[in-house]
Amino acid sequence: MKRPILYWVILFILGEVFSRIISSGVVSIIGGVLLLVCMIWNRRLRKVNAMYWIGIAFFLLGVFCMHAWEEMHTFSQIPVGEPVTFQGVLLKKEEKSRYVVYDIRITELNQCRSSFLIQVEIEPSADIGEQLILGSKVQGQGRVKELLKATNPGAFDAKSYQMGNGVLLTLEDVSYEIINSPVLKWREYLYQFRSNIADIFAELLNESDASLATAMVLGDKSGLDSEIKELYQRNGIAHLIAISGLHIAMIGGSLYRLLRRLTGSYPLAACVGIVFILGYGVMTGLSGATVRAVIMLITSMGADVFGRRYDGLSAIALALWVMLISNPYQITQVGFLLSFGAVIGIALIQPIWKIYFPKLPKWSDGFFVSISVQLVLTPIMLHFFYEIPIYSIVINVIVVPIMNWLLVALLLCSGIGVFSTEIAQLPARVADFIFSLYESICKTSELLPGHTLCTGNVEVGWIVFYYMLLALAIWLFYHRKERTAFVVCTAFLVWFAVLFLPSKLTICMFDVGQGDGIYIRTPNRVHILVDGGSSTKNKVGQYVLKNGLKYYGAATVDYVFISHSDSDHYSGVKELLEEECIRIRHVVLPAITNPDTSYMELVRLAKKKRCTIFYMKRGDVLQTDGVIFRCLGPLQQDYEDKNAGSIVLQMNYGNFDMLFTGDLTAEEEKKTLEHIEGKIEVLKVAHHGSATSSSSTFLEGVRPIIACVSVGADNSYGHPAKEVMKRLEQTTEKIYLTKNCGAITIETDGKEYMIHTFLK
Repeated sequence: MKRPILYWVILFILGEVFSRIISSGVVSIIGGVLLLVCMIWNRRLRKVNAMYWIGIAFFLLGVFCMHAWEEMHTFSQIPVGEPVTFQGVLLKKEEKSRYVVYDIRITELNQCRSSFLIQVEIEPSADIGEQLILGSKVQGQGRVKELLKATNPGAFDAKSYQMGNGVLLTLEDVSYEIINSPVLKWREYLYQFRSNIADIFAELLNESDASLATAMVLGDKSGLDSEIKELYQRNGIAHLIAISGLHIAMIGGSLYRLLRRLTGSYPLAACVGIVFILGYGVMTGLSGATVRAVIMLITSMGADVFGRRYDGLSAIALALWVMLISNPYQITQVGFLLSFGAVIGIALIQPIWKIYFPKLPKWSDGFFVSISVQLVLTPIMLHFFYEIPIYSIVINVIVVPIMNWLLVALLLCSGIGVFSTEIAQLPARVADFIFSLYESICKTSELLPGHTLCTGNVEVGWIVFYYMLLALAIWLFYHRKERTAFVVCTAFLVWFAVLFLPSKLTICMFDVGQGDGIYIRTPNRVHILVDGGSSTKNKVGQYVLKNGLKYYGAATVDYVFISHSDSDHYSGVKELLEEECIRIRHVVLPAITNPDTSYMELVRLAKKKRCTIFYMKRGDVLQTDGVIFRCLGPLQQDYEDKNAGSIVLQMNYGNFDMLFTGDLTAEEEKKTLEHIEGKIEVLKVAHHGSATSSSSTFLEGVRPIIACVSVGADNSYGHPAKEVMKRLEQTTEKIYLTKNCGAITIETDGKEYMIHTFLK
């Protein structure tokens, strides 16, 4: 069997997957039966049977690993704020503004023996550097910290991220004592060396470039400039920031080849190279991409030492197996998937170009490598980032070769800077030029038409079918069945059209805390936002609206309705207007005659961004893609209370109607009643459930089936008011609150509708 480890690792992964879907006991019984059958089936083919036995053993090992991790995850369910005791070894530390975060490989938690990672946050003190040395064994106690939980589509989930990194608990208010310190303080020495190199970068480069250099060479992204990071992500070159195969091959591979030439000894060069690359990996934090690259480089060195041919796919499979044994949940992390997807694309697809086009010039290799990688990574990019930069293939052809010169310049900066910062200025200027070149290339590409294809989040079923078609096409090309392969490739391209087929009308009330933010997508993808602000969540535009909009494929928002000029209804929209990430075509404001300074600031920003501004009043109608928005208020007059002058919209699509009320007051609600037409299925409750709105008269007149309240948890206003909730209970069938449900999503075909909540 060719490449047996590849098939064994696939069986290992299937064991983990089936263990999640079916109980571990049932899967183990199935695996045991298969193993028994293999043992007694066709004894004459012992060699083949042995391969089968090992394969079944890998399958059962996958079941066991997942079961063991599921057992350990009971510790991650310890309630927030509960005190716990721990004992373990300090592996890693990261300095924050207010505290130092330590990764601890525990041996005991609450007097139960186990082995997994926890993080503890300790406030720095004068003697902390002398006491807490990496590698020390410590014991202590702390309280379980609440981690940021995703409550919206596209939002970052800190708990899931930590579990993917193998960290099951984060503790705060920690007290500790040292049990013993390491004899050989190699971890601490590596950390101090890393800190010294970071200081050299900070002295030689400007702040933005220094943060990039620290991320690229040392793996520390904590100080990374957010604008530069997003710029790299938008243009598909964010992989340059992570310690990956490019860095490991450049640094570790170059050292190994140099030692091999100098000593003439493969084993000696490999031993020194392995020790160095492992030390470098530990120093840079051993991220998923780093671990994968280190394992593959060590495998390559081992092949040289033992006189064997290095096989990329087998090395990938070995790295995948080692990493999933240590933590099966890594497979949920985007960095892990992108790292392995890239090398799989190079190993599987890149050779096809050489088979069919053997005489292509050497300079074209980078272009076809980029295409090969992009073919594998596209579904992952769309699933996690909801868009792909169209020109990233060309950009990578330019920037990746230059990356070698950049790494050389940065290594010279760090090496020479230890002795003389003046001499190190020369490579620093080279690095500065390359960073500026990267930034210019990215910004220029964003001026080109069709820079980004934003499809929104793609379903797992779509991804599975995509990879099935891709695998079939690869197999056909390798077996020289070109005609059939081209038919599959055509189907492969047509499959993308599924993402743009008409769908149901979708309404998502984002959880913006104390505020409003409601997104609407019509069947043919006209994107609409009704309000977008918060008084409790910082950067709600960046972390909630932008991510949520892109999740639904809204890189361009066709209409933004701002009901009135309270910040909890427009602060996020203001962020979107001030940034380049989301384009807004039309801004709709209430046609009141006494606008305040906030209102005029929105007008100024909208004009600056060349948005078309509409002023809406009672009687105005907007119709787009079969969806009708009828304005029920305000009148074109002065309003002493801004809330009273809110835009009120009745949205109609077939037999489905929804009422958007802004922060409408009870007095204005009564005036609105006589203009409502038909039956209201869903009511957006006015003013977050304030007692000044949602009067009995109004609710009795509307009689909605569903009431949705956008409200922040533990808000200082006491929203929603108890009397309002009581009135809603009497007049509606179901009430949804964003503080309890997270984002509330409604889907309708104009006849029937379904409601889903982000938090189950």
